[in-house]
Amino acid sequence: MKSIQLIAFDLFGVVISDGHLVTNGLLPLLPHLTKAAVKPHYDAYTSGKITEAAFWEGIGVAMDSPIRQHFLDSFVLDAELTQVVTALQGRYRLGILSNLGAEWGEILDARFDFRANFEPRIISGEVQCQKPEPAIYQVLLRASGIAGENIAFIDDRRENLAVAHEFGMTTIHYQREPDQHPFEPDYTIQRLSEVLALLC
Repeated sequence: MKSIQLIAFDLFGVVISDGHLVTNGLLPLLPHLTKAAVKPHYDAYTSGKITEAAFWEGIGVAMDSPIRQHFLDSFVLDAELTQVVTALQGRYRLGILSNLGAEWGEILDARFDFRANFEPRIISGEVQCQKPEPAIYQVLLRASGIAGENIAFIDDRRENLAVAHEFGMTTIHYQREPDQHPFEPDYTIQRLSEVLALLC
C-alpha cells in the first residue's frame, strides 16, 4: 500500500452502521411518504441548498416533532469503530468525508465527540457540494493539506470511491450489501476491523 498519512471515513454505512438514512431511518417514521417524495428535499439539504428547517417543512414535519428527535436518535456507531480508531490513532490522521446536512453534522459531532478523533471533518451541507462531485474531494485535499496519493478513503458505495480513485486515493469498499457499480476498489472489506490488516 502507498504511504498513507490520512484515512478518511464515510459516516453513514461506515462509521455509523446504517447507510440508508431515508429508506431505513425516515420512511419507517413517515409511512404516508415515499422515497421519491422525500429524496429531493433530502438531497437539497445534504448539498447545503436548504436548511434543516426547510427540509422538515418540505416533507410536512414540524422541527419540534418527536419524529425528528426519534430519527436523530436512531444513528448507531459501527460496533467495531472504537477498536479501529484506537488501533489507527498515532499511526495516521483520521478524517470524515460525508454527505450530511450541516445541522445533523453538528448534532453528531456533539453526540459522538467526533472532534476528538477526526480532523478534518468534511460535511457536504457545510461545504455545499457532495459525493460523488469532485469538488468535495478537493475540499478534503485542501483541508488536510495531504495529497490524494497519501489518503485512504473508506466508503460503502463504489460510486463515491471511483471519484476518490481519480484523485489518487487508495480506495476501500466497506461492502455491507451488493453494489453493482462497475468500479473495482483497491480493497474490499465486510467488517470495519478488516482495515487493520490492511493498514497496521
